[in-house]
Amino acid sequence: MFKHIIIFISIIFVLAVTLPFIVVFLNVDFNLLIEISKSPEFLDAVETTFLAGFTATFIAIIFGIPFAYAITRYNFPFKSILEAIVDIPQTIPHTAAGIALLMTLGRASTIGKIADNFGISFVQTFWGVVAAMGFLNFSIFVNSVKEGFRKLDIRYEKVARSLGATPSKVFFLISIPMVKHEIITGALLMWARGISEFGAVAILAYYPMTLSVLTYDRFQGYGLKQSLALTALIFIMSMIIFVVIRVIQNLWKYSETR
Repeated sequence: MFKHIIIFISIIFVLAVTLPFIVVFLNVDFNLLIEISKSPEFLDAVETTFLAGFTATFIAIIFGIPFAYAITRYNFPFKSILEAIVDIPQTIPHTAAGIALLMTLGRASTIGKIADNFGISFVQTFWGVVAAMGFLNFSIFVNSVKEGFRKLDIRYEKVARSLGATPSKVFFLISIPMVKHEIITGALLMWARGISEFGAVAILAYYPMTLSVLTYDRFQGYGLKQSLALTALIFIMSMIIFVVIRVIQNLWKYSETR
């Protein structure tokens, strides 16, 4: 009896998740979908979205791995506060985050003026999209890598140190390779979450348009029909992305159990 209740609840849950997808594909104009998929606006939005997501994730890798390592390996004052600060963007409305970024990175801000001297602007530019994606999703990557370092037996690092390896060699040649799965998974999840960002991106950098902003723009300017076709295209790409991520994760698990 209990087994059947669990299965029934699971089916209801899956239906609740998949119903919006089904409704979209039942109502979309597939001729329009194909037409939009070939349009320059859509292709430009795909390029901007994916490239900005990759750039934000790459920056997160550079800064996030050392931060995650420091949090898991060293004790220092206010460590818990620093961890909490990194997680804050996940808990605030994304539009509020966009306003905060606009005030911090806008042309009138100190950072904005300094960046302008190097020919970089964050308002209505590609780098604004990168900043919004990175700010809101950085913690996804960091938390994944932190779990990897926490699960890593510190004795491996101590043995390497006892054999004469420097701390930097231990970090790059022992620690990082042993948490590569968590690093790759965190990077994929951050990138996947970043490309769906709307609120902060729309406020800081409406242009160049990302896929989410383009969908909203088409809904406002052309109505439901065009935005529905864009939504269906985004659903298709999202499903492909997450299927690939799950396949990679399952292959890792399979290779580790052999």
